[in-house]
Amino acid sequence: MQYISKREARAIIEELRKRECIDRSFVSFLEEHEEDVKKILGEKFEIVAFGSLPALFKTSKVEFYMPTLYAINVFYNTKKILVTPAVTVDEGAVAHLKNGADVMIPGIKRISKAFTKGDIVSVFEPGERYFITIGIALVDSAAITPGARGKAIKNLNHVDDDVWRASLQVAKALQK
Repeated sequence: MQYISKREARAIIEELRKRECIDRSFVSFLEEHEEDVKKILGEKFEIVAFGSLPALFKTSKVEFYMPTLYAINVFYNTKKILVTPAVTVDEGAVAHLKNGADVMIPGIKRISKAFTKGDIVSVFEPGERYFITIGIALVDSAAITPGARGKAIKNLNHVDDDVWRASLQVAKALQK
C-alpha cells in the first residue's frame, strides 16, 4: 500500500468528473478525502482508497479508474445513492454474473437510470438490495427491449472476484 500525491489524486478525481454517468455526490466524497489517498497494487489490478473506502479500481481490461463494487454498495446501502446508472437482473442471471459472465440483454428486468454505450453501469440482484456486478455498457439502455438479444454490459468487477476480495481486505485494514 502506498500513499499517492494530492496532485495524482486530483487527476484521478478530474478524470471521474468528466464521466457524466458518475453521481456528483460520489465525486464530492472523493474530493473530501483527497488528502488521504492510497494505492493498492494487486497482480492484475490496482485499487485506490480514499480515506477508509476502497473507492476505485483499474484492471488490464479497462484503461481508466471506475468505482469498485464495494464502494457502490456502501453508497447505496448507507446513503441510498446510485453511484452509476443501474439495471436489475433476473434470478437466472445471478450465478452466471457471480462467475464473471457479461450481462446479457434478456436477463435485464429493469433499468433504474438510462445510460449510453461506454458508460459505467452497476447491476442489482433481483431483490435490489445490493449490487453484484459493475461494468461498461456495450449498448445504449434504449437497445434493451423485450426480445432483444446479445451482451449489454461487460462485467469488470463482480462479487467474490479478486477486486472484491481485495476491497474487503483494504476496507477492514483501513478501518482499524
